[in-house]
Amino acid sequence: MENQENSLSSTSESRDINYYSVLQCNQNSTIDEIKSNYRSLIKKFHPDKQSKEQSYSDDKFIHIDKAYKTLSDEQLRKEYDAVLLEKSFNESSLIYAELEKTGLDFDSEGVAVFPCRCGQNIEIYKSVLDDEESLIECSECTNCVLIK
Repeated sequence: MENQENSLSSTSESRDINYYSVLQCNQNSTIDEIKSNYRSLIKKFHPDKQSKEQSYSDDKFIHIDKAYKTLSDEQLRKEYDAVLLEKSFNESSLIYAELEKTGLDFDSEGVAVFPCRCGQNIEIYKSVLDDEESLIECSECTNCVLIK
């Protein structure tokens, strides 16, 4: 149950704070690199080692600890990386609409169409939809639909 709680809070916080940046590493960093950076930063920002005027370090310490707990757990790290990937898609693609798979009306050939803002139809092939989410681009413009 604790992992589920960590997962939910890391997902909501991850939209605002990049845990890799907090630990001064990147997505390709090994667990040993993450652990080394964590130990160095936790010593530097531990509340017992700070003066009363440096209240920012309490928040920094909490972020460092939360980042390490997320990135050192294989499952939580995968979930966190998925959130980062989704965020990068949302920032780099023009998502015109978000659709539910169950709401799509596929024809006998496994194709559904959705009207794009540009006037063309976005063809959605049932065979290419992932289990979780799929991003389908319009063939005529840069708009996309996100299928959940």
